[in-house]
Amino acid sequence: MHRFLPIFIFLAACADTSVPQDVATTSEDAPVDLAFCKGEPFAETVGQPVSTIQADLPERSRVLGPDDIATQDYRIDRLNVYVNDTGVIQRLTCG
Repeated sequence: MHRFLPIFIFLAACADTSVPQDVATTSEDAPVDLAFCKGEPFAETVGQPVSTIQADLPERSRVLGPDDIATQDYRIDRLNVYVNDTGVIQRLTCG
């Protein structure tokens, strides 16, 4: 059995691993359901300064800049507001 191992490795290396065109992922992000973290009222604020909504954000929300450190725990009821260097909202997620 061990003498066939190099043949199996060679055959595996020659296998076609391309993704079919209809299955390939797109660069567009999937729509985010912000209902879980009470972020629906803020969905249209992407592209605006975070200072315009910061006082109105839900209790369990956090504003994250590009170099900020954040915990990796997943909380469905927490709104994450991602901003760029100038404080403009880039995206909103729950978690």
